[in-house]
Amino acid sequence: MFGFCRKMIKEQQGQVLPAVLALLVIGGLTIAPGLNYTATILNGSRIVSEDIRGIYAADAGVTEVLWALENSQSPPSQTSDNINQMAVSIETVETGNFTLYLGELIEPGEHNDYLDIDSTLTWDEGAQAYRYTITVTWLPGSGYPIIHLKEVGARMPPGYSYQSGSAAAFAGNLSTGEPEEIQDSSGAYLLNWAMTLPLPEVSQDNPVATQSFYITGAGDLEGYYSWVVASRSDIGAVGEITGTGYRITATATRPEDGRTTATIVANVMLGDTTSILSWQISN
Repeated sequence: MFGFCRKMIKEQQGQVLPAVLALLVIGGLTIAPGLNYTATILNGSRIVSEDIRGIYAADAGVTEVLWALENSQSPPSQTSDNINQMAVSIETVETGNFTLYLGELIEPGEHNDYLDIDSTLTWDEGAQAYRYTITVTWLPGSGYPIIHLKEVGARMPPGYSYQSGSAAAFAGNLSTGEPEEIQDSSGAYLLNWAMTLPLPEVSQDNPVATQSFYITGAGDLEGYYSWVVASRSDIGAVGEITGTGYRITATATRPEDGRTTATIVANVMLGDTTSILSWQISN
């Protein structure tokens, strides 16, 4: 029996080598692509990491320009130092004077400073709702003793909506009717009351008019604003958010080869407050 086994082993000597060589060939064919795939993943991760750092760097560039504009300084064309090992170049373009009306930026009338508008939100315990009040004020020195009003409206905070029929609860309103109601691109409701003849007015003798109503919903009480439209075209629409528009483009690049890692284009409006109208990021 032992002799038979030794004979079998002897007869098999040298037959393992082809199998080993075949395994080496297969290993060579699979290991190289595997290493290349790993290298590709690592390189991709490095690029993604650089792009993220570039976004933060470009963001810092936009912030630096906003600080300069808010403090009446000339906006920089680049950041003073590299940020996240990125050089940041900045272009700032003034786009004109605008006001927000029905969710759109429009050019205000020549004499839009003849009126002032403001809006407030207060909790009404009895109604179990927020009372939204728009206040329109005739300004001294306007040159017109009487200014007739043909529209008044407001944007709701996102997540809130108009309580149907609530404008009629306030007898002193500019309009006690129901508003036109639409939604903007972010889903927030926009209300607009179109006046009928005889048009309501504000004047030197009665400088303040209001439009109150109730809103219900949930969420932060942010992102709301109001507007009014005078019948005189030289006054036109007067918005609560009014100011000078700027388009800020901040580009982050690698100093060693100039590769762009991120670009941010921000459209902002600078008035009593700074409003970010749009924010686009690209690589």
